[in-house]
Amino acid sequence: MKIIKTNWINLIGVFIAVFIYAIFLNLNDTNVSRNLFQSILPALILVCLYGILFWALFILLLVVLDLIFIVRDQTNLTAKLLIEWLITSSPFIYWAVRYREWIFVAAIIALLITQFIRQKRIRSYPQV
Repeated sequence: MKIIKTNWINLIGVFIAVFIYAIFLNLNDTNVSRNLFQSILPALILVCLYGILFWALFILLLVVLDLIFIVRDQTNLTAKLLIEWLITSSPFIYWAVRYREWIFVAAIIALLITQFIRQKRIRSYPQV
């Protein structure tokens, strides 16, 4: 159960990366003149409200893949975390290429980085 609780690292990391990307996206909009504070609210709405289905499916997928790959056996943890990252990222890779929405690339990179951070945390737990 402790391993599943480490998913907060992925959630926070991906949320921060996507949120910061959305702020810069709003600041770079040439059609509207906004300052930093005026860009935060639309970014928050984009990430939290527009992306609510993404977050629900993302959490569910992370928990299910942890139960399948990691909870029972933690051998080859790096490979299992990379497989989990690839499975979780595959729809976002498709959407990034298909719709040219680069916010998904920020999420994919953040997820990869947080998987390695999470690996250190999982290895600190004693194996059962």
